[in-house]
Amino acid sequence: MAPFLGATLLAWIVVPIGSPMHWGIYAASAVMAAFAGILGVVPLPGVLAKAKEMIPSLVFLLAIGLLRDSAGGINSAVGTLALLPVFYTALYSSRAQLCTVLVGMTTVLFAQNLLVGPPAYPNSQYRGGVIFIIVSAIIGLVTQRLVSQRAEMLRYVSDMLGQVSDIASTDALTGLPNRRAWDAHLAEMLTDDRCMTVTMLDLDHFKKFNDTQGHPAGDRLLREAAAAWREELRAGDLVARLGGDEFALLLPDCNAANALEVVERLRLRIPSEQTCSAGIATHVPGSPPEALMAQADTALYEAKTAGRDRTCLTA
Repeated sequence: MAPFLGATLLAWIVVPIGSPMHWGIYAASAVMAAFAGILGVVPLPGVLAKAKEMIPSLVFLLAIGLLRDSAGGINSAVGTLALLPVFYTALYSSRAQLCTVLVGMTTVLFAQNLLVGPPAYPNSQYRGGVIFIIVSAIIGLVTQRLVSQRAEMLRYVSDMLGQVSDIASTDALTGLPNRRAWDAHLAEMLTDDRCMTVTMLDLDHFKKFNDTQGHPAGDRLLREAAAAWREELRAGDLVARLGGDEFALLLPDCNAANALEVVERLRLRIPSEQTCSAGIATHVPGSPPEALMAQADTALYEAKTAGRDRTCLTA
């Protein structure tokens, strides 16, 4: 509103300079212009709310007409102010409302020529008025089209940023959150003093499986294991692929005993008759994410050294 308000104040200040004025009409135009400004900032009730930008513009056009009359008609040189409501409506309203304002501008300009007439509004000014209306319509319609294209571009960019964000935080093979998403989520969860556990899971002899069955079979094993594990978890639980055949599991509001039951269910869902080893660590309030991950990794190492295909808990 600031540019429109500034132009309006400047116009109403400079018009009386050097011009014979009808001060009553001038005061009425100033009141109507102020009323248009009020309508532009206050909420309108009911169906009027849908025309919030159009109604102030139409009132402002009437104020411009009165201002022209107060300063002697065409010689007041304030007709170009009619571009302000056209431009404002083009920026913030629909095509139908813009067309309504253009019709309103045409009505105000030609009504003065017809009702008041010469010498304030000589007949020779019809041609200039038509050209001014056409140029105003072009400016308004093109401005509105540019605003619409900008909005479409912003929506497209927003969608693309959302997709890029999803790609950056998702493992492409399994569809699980990746290491970046895991680190961010774990750090956020650890700001609470809730009971929670972290489990590190590692498929047993995965390299050997890849070498004997082939990498496509290995990729399929990872995808199917990830899909099966997600079916076993609650809405607030998180399983992520950290890399290779290494996964991490975060169970909020879950103690070690309950976490052990969940992990054992997961280990039974591994396809292709494969097994995995797991290490469980319980969150201690105040400990950083690195410490919790290190504890779970130590428990996983113990499970592997004890013969694999088992779950170990940190002491």
